[in-house]
Amino acid sequence: MAPLRARLTVLRAAVLLALAPSALFAQSSVLQRIDEGSFTIVVRGQRVGREQFSVHRLTGTDGAALELRAESATGDRRTAMRLEADSAGTPVRYTLEERQGTEQTLRLGGQRVRGRFTTLARSVTGEAAREYLLRPGAVVVEEEGLVQHALFVRLPLRVPGDGVTRPSLTPAANSQGAVRIVLESIADTVTIAGAHRISQRWRVVTASSEVRLVWADADGHLLRIAIPSRGLDARRDDVPR
Repeated sequence: MAPLRARLTVLRAAVLLALAPSALFAQSSVLQRIDEGSFTIVVRGQRVGREQFSVHRLTGTDGAALELRAESATGDRRTAMRLEADSAGTPVRYTLEERQGTEQTLRLGGQRVRGRFTTLARSVTGEAAREYLLRPGAVVVEEEGLVQHALFVRLPLRVPGDGVTRPSLTPAANSQGAVRIVLESIADTVTIAGAHRISQRWRVVTASSEVRLVWADADGHLLRIAIPSRGLDARRDDVPR
């Protein structure tokens, strides 16, 4: 009976998170803003959307060290994401909501409990619960979204060619795998709002073998994200402050 009660407790926590994420996220308090801004998203030369984002350092008693938030709009599709992660980038709490026009197509909540990450997703096709074993260094890597890459540019890679492979979770697709992150350059250049910025360039290869290029300055401010296979190029609208 004890294992069954424990599993029910975990699932109940996921249900609470999906239904009332704001109360659970209040367990950690915002300490310091690290980055904030917006991206214009272009696909094959055409502007298709925008993402507003923020990254904060947290203080709390449950191990959460960073908070990432984003709201994006692409056509009539709207997405809101909030992720709390520990200092290694491993998720502590997570919510994702998607809308197509006026219809909510996905509402997902997740929470770390005793070395596992439990999610509950409600979509137009029904409700699904999933429990992942959180391997050391595991990170969330969704198919969509830009601010999630802020976790990768904070990895302790200093010399071009340095790389690391991390376990990955893709909660929206109910899957897991591995992501490869490599620092390619520490002296690249990106133009932001007419200003040339010296940047680091990172290569991210997801579990689906998709290559993403990420540019960030030495302070970890995201500047540009490109996904060549999709023809996607997202640039920050303003110079980081």
